[in-house]
Amino acid sequence: MNDNIVDPPSSTQFSTVLERYFIDLFGAPRTSALGAALCNPGAFFFLRTNTLRATSKELIASLAEDGVECQVYDSSLDVVAIPIQKRGPVPRHEKIIVADKPSSENILLGSNLFRPGVRRFNRFRAGDAVTVVNPRGHLVGSGVASIDSAELHELKRGLVVKITDSFYNLPSLVDLEAYKTGLFYSQSYPAILVGPILNPQPNEIIIDFCAAPGGKTTHIAQLVENQCRIIAVDRSTRRLERLGEEANRLGVKCVQPFVGRAKKFLSEHRDISADRVIVDPPCTALGVRPKLFDTTTLARIRSTANYQQMILDSAVETLRPGGVLVYSTCTLSWEENERNIVYLLTEKGFTLVPQNIIRGAEGIGGDTQVRRLVQRFYPDVHNLPGYFIAKLRKNK
Repeated sequence: MNDNIVDPPSSTQFSTVLERYFIDLFGAPRTSALGAALCNPGAFFFLRTNTLRATSKELIASLAEDGVECQVYDSSLDVVAIPIQKRGPVPRHEKIIVADKPSSENILLGSNLFRPGVRRFNRFRAGDAVTVVNPRGHLVGSGVASIDSAELHELKRGLVVKITDSFYNLPSLVDLEAYKTGLFYSQSYPAILVGPILNPQPNEIIIDFCAAPGGKTTHIAQLVENQCRIIAVDRSTRRLERLGEEANRLGVKCVQPFVGRAKKFLSEHRDISADRVIVDPPCTALGVRPKLFDTTTLARIRSTANYQQMILDSAVETLRPGGVLVYSTCTLSWEENERNIVYLLTEKGFTLVPQNIIRGAEGIGGDTQVRRLVQRFYPDVHNLPGYFIAKLRKNK
């Protein structure tokens, strides 16, 4: 397995079909630039100050006590940024573990490897030096094994490799005092914009569909100082439990969890009339970085977009006339973004409204109104993850 290890590429390896799709959307030069940008994590890692517990100044002071360099990135939104530092060469060891794609991408930034992310391995013992590669054999990090490989067959959770060498360096956030005392929530900068764009008000009923792990849910509570009712809908019990843990850590007290899909929520709560709704549905995550390869198919893009419309159908039914819906994704496709907005405009009686915070670029596609009133973030333009945000009002 050692012979199959290769250095990380300098540009994300797109499948031929996905590369052609991007060229059709953005052109060949932009696709090349996009691949180069997606392959690295960008300049900063972002923290949203939890203003229920601290100011940005207090957060920065707490991080400094733990030796973490950071800076104010956007004072108006209480966003703090930790510079991402590129590190030297990563050593290669005889013992090899193949991690799944999501875990591999986290290891590039220095995250440890846990049991759910392990795909294949050769024999090793606790304390051995181990190299971790992604499913394509790209080197992503090295570290020290925490257990014997024989234990992996019975183990479902737990630490497998403590990463000591990675291509980029970030502190272990969960070990920081500021994390333990709930002073921040780690979240991408575009995602931090969604709550203020929704503009929640005290005493409103707000539903967050696909809410876990809770970034937007807890931000809404923070913005109204717990003075509203937030219903967090998610189909995963485990992820909602995680959201509850995060809410406790952050001092959020106004969240009501609901386990189940959006359609189930609608069928069981037809009496609820929400003032505002967030829909941040499962997507193809084409904008998430860093990523060393992506094999997303056109069929998956289309099927995901159709599934998103099913979630939107339920969300629409829960929203009162005149209510506000904010739709967001971390992907770059037209089908999962602008097409779904056109669907809401033409089939569901919605109107696009201007967003009160604009940091991105305009949309794509043939509808001029949609292009001008939504916003997109691009890794190659904004040095941020790829992201999409739209804000709409229900007419009746």
